[in-house]
Amino acid sequence: MQKEGEVEFTIMKKIIYVLLIVLTFSGAASARYINGINWADSVYSHTDKIQSWADGYCGGPGAMLMDSNTPATTWLVLGPNDADQNGNMYAWDFEQGDRDYVAGWRTGSPLHADQEIIVKFETGIEDIDGDDIVIRIFCGPIAVASVWAGTDANDFVQIGTIEGRLDETPGMGGCLYDAFFDFNGMFAEDVNFIRVFREVTEAQSGMFFDSFSTAYIDEPFDCNEVGLFGWALAGDIDKSCYVDMKDFALLAKLWQKCNDPNADDFDGTLFDDPNSIPSSCHGVWQAGMGLAGDLNQDCRIDFLDLQIFAEQYLTCNNPDDSNCSPTW
Repeated sequence: MQKEGEVEFTIMKKIIYVLLIVLTFSGAASARYINGINWADSVYSHTDKIQSWADGYCGGPGAMLMDSNTPATTWLVLGPNDADQNGNMYAWDFEQGDRDYVAGWRTGSPLHADQEIIVKFETGIEDIDGDDIVIRIFCGPIAVASVWAGTDANDFVQIGTIEGRLDETPGMGGCLYDAFFDFNGMFAEDVNFIRVFREVTEAQSGMFFDSFSTAYIDEPFDCNEVGLFGWALAGDIDKSCYVDMKDFALLAKLWQKCNDPNADDFDGTLFDDPNSIPSSCHGVWQAGMGLAGDLNQDCRIDFLDLQIFAEQYLTCNNPDDSNCSPTW
């Protein structure tokens, strides 16, 4: 009869054995959807004075100009809103975990005039009834920026303006504001590019962006859209709408790999471009560089991910299968 320690060792050997022999599969969505919301996928371009908010008195290491050759340029304004961790729409609660993950323009110097940032959506934004996009910002009381949209990166149409207000929101430092915009029938095709341009360059005219996303939510009609729109179960790595051994195979493919830039066992070969590696695990996921199988998004494939998989094993959310349960 095996002792408890021997049983645990035997179970571990069996798991590792299965991990080694299962076939590998691959699959990933090309756009950044989370629970039906389409978030900007990349910063297409920006001017040379775009910077992060971070500075010494606001909890950061100091103002940092954005370099177009590093992911610091892009992931600060991509993916879900993350400058407000406690949900109070105030971005400077650093002691409560808020991060300086915003980018924009700050100084009123004439050298900082005519700044702009253009973000790209891989999957275009539809012109629906009502609001189409939302930009989360904070800004100074006299800040003004024009907002433009385009089906390509060369031809833009102005869709609105963001203006700060004295002693109101937007207009008070750190107080986040959601600016909504309606395409209002101006586009026959889906919009892929959103441009924001600085119109005022004076003191208290700074403006910083937390995120760009659709103002509407897409719900899936079939399994393909379940994965595309970000409704997949955590354990459904191959986006088949079923958590099964194929997903286990994907977990096995990168078993015990680590892509956390701050970890001792960090594996830089997991990135296509060694010169574009974010500075943190959070940045890795914001930049869309997370590993398939990293179910808890801690940048490490290990037994914590296996536990999540096991909890969801044999569950499904296929809209075409009456035996499955929807997650939307």
